[in-house]
Amino acid sequence: MATVRLEVVTPSREVVKVDTEEVVQLPGRDGLFGVLPEHCAMMSTLGPGVVSYLVGKDQEAEMVVGGGFAIIQDDVVTVLAETAELPEEIELSAAQNALEAAREAEGLATTPEEEAAAHDQVVLAEARIDAVAKS
Repeated sequence: MATVRLEVVTPSREVVKVDTEEVVQLPGRDGLFGVLPEHCAMMSTLGPGVVSYLVGKDQEAEMVVGGGFAIIQDDVVTVLAETAELPEEIELSAAQNALEAAREAEGLATTPEEEAAAHDQVVLAEARIDAVAKS
């Protein structure tokens, strides 16, 4: 079976380096997209959200990224993320507090830039909460 190597790194650490079974799903700025073996080379910006991938037959794994870039080349997906967390690293109460604060900031935003930044924080907090709920 064909595989795709997934490498996720942040400025402070290498989060995961794994050969995945078939597909990697990434949170692009314009929506989710998948990478299969023999995908064409490309680079994409990532928004906050969930990176999901298969390890072993039908065993899905995921992590939450806070945005960044994905580089796809020669069956390797390299994610350069601002932040990345595995579900077991996320504290649910902290994620819930972050969601509440982000929603408040979104409501108080006075410029499009502030609104976009607050919205990204809402999406990130929701992804963190969903990741914990699935694990």
